[in-house]
Amino acid sequence: MHMNVVVELAISSLLAAAGQVAWRLGMKSAGTFDSYDLNTLLHVFTNWQVDLGLVLYGLSTLFWLSALSKKDLSYVYPFVAGTYILVLLLSYFVLKENFGLDRVFGAALVLTGLIIIVRGG
Repeated sequence: MHMNVVVELAISSLLAAAGQVAWRLGMKSAGTFDSYDLNTLLHVFTNWQVDLGLVLYGLSTLFWLSALSKKDLSYVYPFVAGTYILVLLLSYFVLKENFGLDRVFGAALVLTGLIIIVRGG
């Protein structure tokens, strides 16, 4: 199946953003990660939300690699900005995080830049 590169990158960004949310939820329940000893690492990496985040990031990487096989890195990499926008939205709606107009304005600038890059092809 041949998928449009922009669609692949959008899916990659969505999966990566969802992975970040899963990681945040997992770390909220796992507690502070302030040590790299075996017990702490086992506690973190046996949390199902952290593990879900790893799976989502892995799937994101598959779509990312497929896009990289078709387009230049200088075209593909700015889509990381799309992930930032999605994380901002998910942080607000799922995690109930609050932020000011400065982040909204910054996100609008990032989105504008991404649209310019996509349209330029």
